[in-house]
Amino acid sequence: MTLRVGTRGSQLARTQTGWVMTQLDAKRKTAEIETAVNWKEVLVTTEGDTYTGELSKAPVPGIFVSRLREELLAGRVDVIVHSMKDLPAAPHEGIALAAVPPRENPGDVLVSRGHLKLADLAPGSVVGTSSPRRAASIRRARPDLNPQSIRGNITTRIDKVLRGEYDATVLARAGLARINALEYISEELDGAIFLPAPRQAALAVECRADDHDTIALLHTVDNPVTRVATRAEQAVLIGLNAGCHTAVSALSTWEPDASGSSGTLRLNAELADANTGEMVSSSGEIRAPLDTLVSDELLAWNFGLEHAHALGSTALGRALGKEGLR
Repeated sequence: MTLRVGTRGSQLARTQTGWVMTQLDAKRKTAEIETAVNWKEVLVTTEGDTYTGELSKAPVPGIFVSRLREELLAGRVDVIVHSMKDLPAAPHEGIALAAVPPRENPGDVLVSRGHLKLADLAPGSVVGTSSPRRAASIRRARPDLNPQSIRGNITTRIDKVLRGEYDATVLARAGLARINALEYISEELDGAIFLPAPRQAALAVECRADDHDTIALLHTVDNPVTRVATRAEQAVLIGLNAGCHTAVSALSTWEPDASGSSGTLRLNAELADANTGEMVSSSGEIRAPLDTLVSDELLAWNFGLEHAHALGSTALGRALGKEGLR
């Protein structure tokens, strides 16, 4: 069986795609997959790769995803792999989320010249980020710093810091781990202040919804805990009608009980004003068997919606809603 796998051309995207295919090959070697799987990489240039403006002001949602999905639905590729946080929150007709592999560490990190920590940056230091969420966290942690938009892939952003164009930048730890660049980390940022973006550090593996053989094949690398957690986080985005313009954070975690079959799903979610750093939060937990959370998609989904509605009903949520969360 040969799969044509669509991917963006960045180092991170190609590394992530190769990792997923390696996991499939490992499943075959352990006899979980009987069919030999070969794969052919197909590079796809997306609108996000050519867009030069601020990502938070992109004219359409999913600019790193739409072209890949077009190639998939047109039958020119069989599988596409994304960073899950790049996906639009709403599902896409005709496309199946066939696998959500195990998640990397979802935290944010600081990369700075001189390996300075956030607390040690000089007042007025320019910190590069294209994320309203990270800008809000920076302003909350250090109101005297100057968050400014930065574009480019991971290595480009690091180079801009090393060249002195920026004093520091905030990145996802998972991306640095995947391209073997952890040595550039100056500090792993406090998750209590830098709560990650919904679905950060998770991958999404998609195929056509009517391609049942490929769905079954890809599902062998699915991780139920990551799937359930990211479903709850995705519901926060949907419930707030939030796009990439909005400073929304959400992280769901699973703590199994002694039996391992049941446990507690926790969710922390935040909504912030990127311009001031003002933030409201909502958190909670539900207990259920993991199998039930996987099979009954509405449990985790409604859990996330509950916290989205809690955030949206606050004074800050109402104010941001009037301005237009998107």
